Amino acid sequence: MRDPCDHFTIDLIGGIRAKPGRKPLGERAMTPAERKRRSRELRRNRLQELSVTVELSRDAQKALDKMIEWWGVSKKEAINRAMLIACQSQTGRTASLFEFELEPAAAKRKSRRHKA
Repeated sequence: MRDPCDHFTIDLIGGIRAKPGRKPLGERAMTPAERKRRSRELRRNRLQELSVTVELSRDAQKALDKMIEWWGVSKKEAINRAMLIACQSQTGRTASLFEFELEPAAAKRKSRRHKA
């Protein structure tokens, strides 16, 4: 009978103990070069999904240059902000984009109750 606390002795009937670590993806473990190649390929695929290439009209380019000048940010950040502003302006929540701090409705109610 085998002691359940003994993790070092190989079971004579049960066979060989499993190797520590994660199981390989294929039949054998990947070499470091194969692992790095796979990592680079996955990273490249993720970046391609996130990037967008666009052509802007002259007027849009001038507007983008003005936004970059006003905000003092990179072209990427200006485009990100402009997209967020356009999206949230449709829902009427642009105040959070310009870092205005609006008092929550619950805080307004509490302040009214304490004053009364």
